[in-house]
Amino acid sequence: MRILYASERPPYPYFLGGAARCAHQLLMTMANELGVECAAVGSSDYAISPWADPQPGEYQALGIQGVWPNEKRRALSVSAPLRSSPRPVCDELEARARPDEWGGIIDCGYPVQVFPNFLVALADFIDDFKPDVIWSQLEGAREVLDLAKAKGIQGVLYVHDAEFDPDELRATAELGCHVVCSSGFLAEKVRRVLSRGVHVVYPAAELYFDSAGDPDGYVTMINPHRVKGVDTFFEIARRLPAEKFLLLESWKLNDAALASLQSQLNQVPNVLFVRRVSDMRSIYRQTKLLVIPSIWEEGFGLVAIEAQSCCIPVIASARGGLPESVGDGGILIQNSLNADAWVEAIGEVLGDAFAYSEWSRRALRHAGAEDFAPLQLARRFLEVCSAPVLIIAWHVRVLNAARDRLQKLPVLGRLFCRDFR
Repeated sequence: MRILYASERPPYPYFLGGAARCAHQLLMTMANELGVECAAVGSSDYAISPWADPQPGEYQALGIQGVWPNEKRRALSVSAPLRSSPRPVCDELEARARPDEWGGIIDCGYPVQVFPNFLVALADFIDDFKPDVIWSQLEGAREVLDLAKAKGIQGVLYVHDAEFDPDELRATAELGCHVVCSSGFLAEKVRRVLSRGVHVVYPAAELYFDSAGDPDGYVTMINPHRVKGVDTFFEIARRLPAEKFLLLESWKLNDAALASLQSQLNQVPNVLFVRRVSDMRSIYRQTKLLVIPSIWEEGFGLVAIEAQSCCIPVIASARGGLPESVGDGGILIQNSLNADAWVEAIGEVLGDAFAYSEWSRRALRHAGAEDFAPLQLARRFLEVCSAPVLIIAWHVRVLNAARDRLQKLPVLGRLFCRDFR
């Protein structure tokens, strides 16, 4: 089978957020463990949020096995899958180059490339690669899956965010694609919008069972944004001046966001800010406790499983899919804005060595559950790709159309349609 991952947002290793790392882990597992020919492409014109080219010094930590000029890409992606066996990262010449300078391909165990004029280039790439399945997510998914349908190729929409546009989701689902959600919570929310069955495949995390957190390390938060609860994090740090806190960039911050963050950091001296890293092990090895004070509904919460695989307990908001990712390997806070509740929970986990050891044991056990094993998740994803599409019945389409019309009426829309949002 050949699977093409295509999204307007550039894929891993250009983006290092949870959705990108999940896609990478699934693609790498399918390519290296299950014999699937995989490729990933995105838009080099993407400008919705900041992103960065991988630098040669990061290649090894990012799992980049090589970089080739553009003319090698087509032969690699069509006639011969990339080798899965380890080999030198790059020769001296290629290690000095950046893939975007010449439209090169990055070998992450499968070929990765970004294109200008994305949809036009994607159509050509599809004709060359001849995938059996096109998987898309996030920005541009509707356009990608519309192209897949036009070319008679089965599409898969992987929904990661709970903050989706219902109308856009319905229009995309009606293209005849499979719909996969990153948690049971998200699947139920999507079902209410689509009135059809959807699949659940938990995000595949890179599990670091060979690494361990530091019981004397930091209380860590990843991704300093308001929707992720960074203001609550700073309030917690203010109330616990004797504790060391670490704040790690994930979504790349622009200059304005960095300046705003720095003004907060200046007021809380026990918080260390670290720019985004290519190897998360380096962060988890310094961490004793991970906090996820999200305000919005998380689709899943990949960092919870990653941290738990390092024996690090997690305290998180009881929002969205976080109860599924945290499980019994941590504590859930019902009111994410209540700093007192966070301080109390931190005291419960870090109160004494015996309590911390027990929470660490629970964290590791939860991360080791079969539900989160990358190979099992890859097999589950392939099962979805090969299954019949869960079609929307004609009468459900009629009801959806009627509901859409009602939503445009101010009074009736509020009365009859609010539950579907």
